[in-house]
Amino acid sequence: MNYTIEKRIFSIYQNPLTASNLIIAHESGNPNNVGKNSLENEVSYMLRNWQNAFVSHWVGGGGKIIQIANVGKVQWGVGPKANGYAYAQVELARTNNRSIFEQDYKAYVWLLQKLALEAGIPCTLNSGASVHEKGIKTHSWVSKNVGGTDHTDPDGYLASWGMSQARFRQDIEAGLSALPPLASAPGTFLLHRVVKGETLWGLSRKYGTTPATLKQLNQLSGDLILIGQQLKVRQY
Repeated sequence: MNYTIEKRIFSIYQNPLTASNLIIAHESGNPNNVGKNSLENEVSYMLRNWQNAFVSHWVGGGGKIIQIANVGKVQWGVGPKANGYAYAQVELARTNNRSIFEQDYKAYVWLLQKLALEAGIPCTLNSGASVHEKGIKTHSWVSKNVGGTDHTDPDGYLASWGMSQARFRQDIEAGLSALPPLASAPGTFLLHRVVKGETLWGLSRKYGTTPATLKQLNQLSGDLILIGQQLKVRQY
């Protein structure tokens, strides 16, 4: 399933990043804002108070996505030690409705995956222990491994709905949202994101090619491919 991203990007100067290594997963941490307008309330509040903190995207309201700042530029959401490495930062608005949470969660995972693919970042969750190790990271991971912040989101909120970190990792890395292969610019290549269990041989059969051709297209020296890796699988 694809989602529409509503853009309400506000006009401020955003500093350039040090490197596009991370996608940061947040949640609002606001137990007093869980009603049907929680997403709009959070977005409105952040737009009014961006001098204190802001992220690039919000998810909520039954799977809605709103972008309020540019990606690939510094956002102030995860502390001074990691902000300069975060291509995008995504907040999840709270709800007290199970059905709405499930819709929000699917959109949240989809968006985190999409942004990672867009930035050439592996779809892995909380791997490594430094801002130089690319991947999708939770705010909690940054607090534990990088510092400059002490928040533990989104762990507690996800757990309140029975969503463990192991399950969250599985959905991020194995592809809950079943993202389709991405078509690159016309006249170039069809791209494929590697998910758990896939092999170079299996992909060659899937796309009607050979392992040798895939190695050549992607300049691979061996048969090893990694979860979250983008591969060229067909030339147009």
